[in-house]
Amino acid sequence: MNYLYPDGIPIAISLVAYNAFLTGFFVLMKRKDKKGIFYFAFSFFVFLWGVGLSFMMNNSFSNETAQAWGRFSQIAALFIPAVFIHFVIVYTEQKKVTGLLIAIYVVTLAILPFSFGNLFIAGFRPMVGISNYPVPGPAYHGFALLFFGVVIYSHFILYRQWQSVPTIDKKWDYKLIFWCNLYAHTMGGLSFLPVYGIPFPQYNFLLMPLWQIFLAYGLIRYRLFDLAKVAEMVHRERLAAIGTLSTSMNHEIRNPLFIIQGAAQSLLVNLQEKRIADPAQVQEQTAKTLAKISDQATRAMDIMKRFSTFAKQTTDQNIREQNVSLSAILENVVTLISAELSLDQIVLSQKIPASLPGILGDPRYFEEIFFNLFMNACQAIKAGGRPGKIDIEAWQDEHRVRIAMRDNGPGIPEQDLKRIFEPFHTTKQDGTGLGLYIAKLLAERNGGKISVTSKIGEGTTFTLTFPAASQNLV
Repeated sequence: MNYLYPDGIPIAISLVAYNAFLTGFFVLMKRKDKKGIFYFAFSFFVFLWGVGLSFMMNNSFSNETAQAWGRFSQIAALFIPAVFIHFVIVYTEQKKVTGLLIAIYVVTLAILPFSFGNLFIAGFRPMVGISNYPVPGPAYHGFALLFFGVVIYSHFILYRQWQSVPTIDKKWDYKLIFWCNLYAHTMGGLSFLPVYGIPFPQYNFLLMPLWQIFLAYGLIRYRLFDLAKVAEMVHRERLAAIGTLSTSMNHEIRNPLFIIQGAAQSLLVNLQEKRIADPAQVQEQTAKTLAKISDQATRAMDIMKRFSTFAKQTTDQNIREQNVSLSAILENVVTLISAELSLDQIVLSQKIPASLPGILGDPRYFEEIFFNLFMNACQAIKAGGRPGKIDIEAWQDEHRVRIAMRDNGPGIPEQDLKRIFEPFHTTKQDGTGLGLYIAKLLAERNGGKISVTSKIGEGTTFTLTFPAASQNLV
């Protein structure tokens, strides 16, 4: 049995250590944002802890060597709680726990100076078949309380997010991270029992490599931590909007081109038929016509530029936070969907007070959000088969800006309303089921929220809330 316990424990812990490092590095390569960085940092300290522990638990080493590695492993373990909860806070995008995070780091750094002496580890003793197992000093009790308190609270945050997010892919992400790391911390946490004199055999370390198997399954099967998953969904939704954009572009550019054509032909006929005899009048008429042509050409170029800018926008993770004018955003989006409004005879009204402050966020994302909401409203009104109307109202609510978009479409049944923000959920025959999902995803990424209410036969209202800027930019 010795080949499994205790001789097999150092091998199992080594597997955990090196697999943790490789997994963290793989995640970092997939996404180099804060989420990837802090998961790698967590994995790195697990790696250091595991390497030190594997040498400490190797009974073939001298007491001096094993104990030196034992102290090293516990110093590395001291940082695991702080870095793990930092990752959880960043990954779940918590906004109001900065003070708690600072306090955890302060406690960790306060314990650190004691970790090099006997106040942290008073000594070593034989326990559960291991020749050198740590004996806790007074400062070690603070570390134990910190470890279990932080781990429990971190998993509470993950569980709360798992239960609250409406989107399926996010639920799977939180669920996988919750269970994988709960398993890992439970297996690792059992190592505290022999430290406190409880003779609990450490078979848990033989089972701990399953943590990496579960995590690898999530990375491969469910594309955990994968930024490309979101980018792919956004790309699919853009492809679905190409038809609408093409129609709008054709409609918008055709008007100035018709004006240019008419002005040029009128001047040409007047000149050919010599309807204007006075050279001064010819010069004046030519100047006016060329000015009109120039204005309309500029208008056409501006329309093409807006379409091109929208089409080329990326949806990366880096938020370019700005003080954004809501009116300017709506003007840009209405330009894109004006043909849709005209063809479907939809009346658009806007009620935006002059005192409304700007909204904080990335204008690229705001245009994407409102484009998707407008298209959803237009499609709903078209399905309703009656004269359409979209009302937009905005107001300030303390330090937030609220925006309500109402349509008079047929409304959404209650069973569909609960799933409206889920990816790929659609009631339209040719829909992708991604537009509203992306709108919610991008709203949350900019610190906002989106909700929906609907009544059958009356219409639907989407309400968005974003942080308000200090400067008025209606």
